[in-house]
Amino acid sequence: MKIGEIIRCFTAKDGREVILRTPRWEDLDDLMELINSLIEEGADIEYDVKQTRDEEVDWLSNAIAQLEKGNALYMVAEVEGKVIASSSVTKRRFSCEDHVGNLGIIIKSG
Repeated sequence: MKIGEIIRCFTAKDGREVILRTPRWEDLDDLMELINSLIEEGADIEYDVKQTRDEEVDWLSNAIAQLEKGNALYMVAEVEGKVIASSSVTKRRFSCEDHVGNLGIIIKSG
């Protein structure tokens, strides 16, 4: 898949258009805000310390590389020009577990 590739568009119950697509570099700040909002609320996620911009750059760089290689699927939901959700399906990194993966879904509150 390519970065920024639109997967699907639909109208939410509140009438707003939702765009499901792969992430792109322009999403960096929205993605950092999304993960940090979950950390602030104490959500049970992998991270418990707010992510810096440099850490988010590293994460997004890796996500885009894996997406382009076909080794993972990353999607975001965009509403009114802002990323409000992110999801991923990734394979484990060990060759003996290449049939095992992880599914992650995060959605901004409110």
